[in-house]
Amino acid sequence: MPDIKRNSLIIYLAPLLGGTALILAFPPFEQGWLAWFALLPLLWFSLQTEPRRAFCRGFLFGLPLHLYLNLYLSKVLFGYLSPTLAVITMILIVVILSFFYALFALAASLNRRLGNPFLLTVAIPALWVLTEYLRSLGFIGYTVGFLAHTQWRYPALLGLASTFGSAGLSFMIVFFQSVLLLGLKRTLRGKNLSVAIALFLALLLGGALAPALTPVEKAEAPLHTALIQGCSDPDEILSRGKGIILKRYLALTREALEKEPRTELVLWPETVVTLRSGEEGPLQRWEMVSLAEELEIEILYGAQLYTQEGLYNAMILLAPGQREPQIYRKQRLVPFVESFPLEDLLNRWLDLDIIIGSYRAGDEYTLFDHQGIPLAGVICFESYFGDYTRHFARRGGQHLFIATNDAWFGETIGLELHAQVASLRAAELGTGVTQVANSGISVSFDYRGRELLRTGKAERGCYILTLDLARRPTLYRYGGDFVPLLCLLLAAGAFFAALWRPKNLSPPPAASPHRRSR
Repeated sequence: MPDIKRNSLIIYLAPLLGGTALILAFPPFEQGWLAWFALLPLLWFSLQTEPRRAFCRGFLFGLPLHLYLNLYLSKVLFGYLSPTLAVITMILIVVILSFFYALFALAASLNRRLGNPFLLTVAIPALWVLTEYLRSLGFIGYTVGFLAHTQWRYPALLGLASTFGSAGLSFMIVFFQSVLLLGLKRTLRGKNLSVAIALFLALLLGGALAPALTPVEKAEAPLHTALIQGCSDPDEILSRGKGIILKRYLALTREALEKEPRTELVLWPETVVTLRSGEEGPLQRWEMVSLAEELEIEILYGAQLYTQEGLYNAMILLAPGQREPQIYRKQRLVPFVESFPLEDLLNRWLDLDIIIGSYRAGDEYTLFDHQGIPLAGVICFESYFGDYTRHFARRGGQHLFIATNDAWFGETIGLELHAQVASLRAAELGTGVTQVANSGISVSFDYRGRELLRTGKAERGCYILTLDLARRPTLYRYGGDFVPLLCLLLAAGAFFAALWRPKNLSPPPAASPHRRSR
C-alpha cells in the first residue's frame, strides 16, 4: 500500500473525525452501531502509511474521543486541585489514553509487511484487544471508553460477551471493520475473503447463540429488594455530615417498607456511614440495628471501616440477631484517590482538605449469606473489571450488587459510563447485576444484560425491585479473559510471519509491454 502524501490535509482531519464519530456511540447519544464503522478511518491510515506517521494518526484519533469521555473527571479535578494542577492532570489523562490508540495504529502499520492478507485481517482486531487489555492492567488500570461498552443496549450482541467476554465483543467489532476495509480495497479477495467472512459469521453466530443453549437456573422464590438513593452531596459528606446522611437513609428505608411491606433486603450505596472495628467486628450504628430489627429486614450497605490494620472501603450485611458481621473489603482501589504508594508525600505536596490514597485493599472474595441465598457485592470502580467480578459468580453468587457514590461527578456522563458497564458484567457472569448509587444512576440488569430498572440523576428516593435471581452458566465466567491470551498468540504469530516474509502488501509493479524477441 503506497504512503499518503505528507502534506495532505486529510491525514489530519480523517483521524480526528473518526475519533469524533465514535463519541456518538457513547452517552448521551448511545448510537452503539456507529462503533462498527467509526474505526475505518483509523484502520485505513494505519495500513496506508509508515509506522511513525500511523502512530501520530492514532494519537489524533484518540484526542477528541478521550477528551470527551473523561471530561467528567474535571468536576473533581477542578473542585479539589488548583487550576494549574487540574489542567495538567487532565492533559496527562487524555494524552496517556490517546497513546494507546497511537500504539495500536503503530502495530497495525508494522503488520503491513504480512504476506498473508487473511492473517493481517485477524491480526488487526487482535492488536486492538491487546491495547485495550494493556490499559486495564496494573495500578492505573482504567477501562472507561472500551469499545464493547458501546453495545450495552443490544442484548443479542451481549451474548458475545457471555461467551468471549467484553474483549471478545471488541474483537468482533474491529474484525468486522477489518474485513470490510480490506475487502473494499481488494487486499482481501477470493478464497481469503470467503474464509474471513465465514470466520466472522461463525464467531458472531456461535458466540451470540451459545448462551441460549445453556440451562437457566431459577430461584425458588423472588427476592424483594429496595434501592435507597439518598442523593447526599459531596460537601455534606466531606463536612462530616454522616449523621444527617444516616437519618436520611433511615427515613427512606421506612418509606420503602411502606411502599412494599414484603421487602426483605434494603440496599444502600457506598460509604453511607463510618464505623470503627471492635473485638467482635465493626461497631454497628444502633439506629440501623434498631431499624433492621423493627422492620425485620436486612440492610446491605457501604461503610468506611476503620480497623487496627487501617482504613477499608467496605460493604456490610446487617441482619437482625446476627452475631458475626458479614463484611466485604474492596480490593480494586481507585488509583491516587484511594490508593497511592507514597500517600504521605502525595498529601503533603497537594495540601488538600481531604486525605487521599489512605485505603487498604481487601483480599477475600466475600459472599453474603441472605437467608441461605449467596449474594455478591463489589464497590464502585471494581465493576469496570469483568475478570475480577467473575470470581464472585464462580463461587456461587446468585446476584451481584454494586454500591457506588458517583455524586463527585455531578450530572455528567460519568454516571452513564459507570451504569452501562453493569450490563456487560451481567452478560459475562450470567447473573443479574444491580447497582445502587447515592446520587444515581441506580440500575438493574437481568442475567442477559437486559435493563430492569433505571433511576435518574441527582434525585432522592426509594425504588422497589423484585429480583427473580435467574442465572445461567457462561463460558466467560469460567474461562475469564482467555481472548486477550489468544490475541497475544495471534499477534506474536503475525509478528514472526512478518519477519520471515518482509514484504509490503502492495501489488507488484506492472511489467512494461515489449515484444518477445525471436
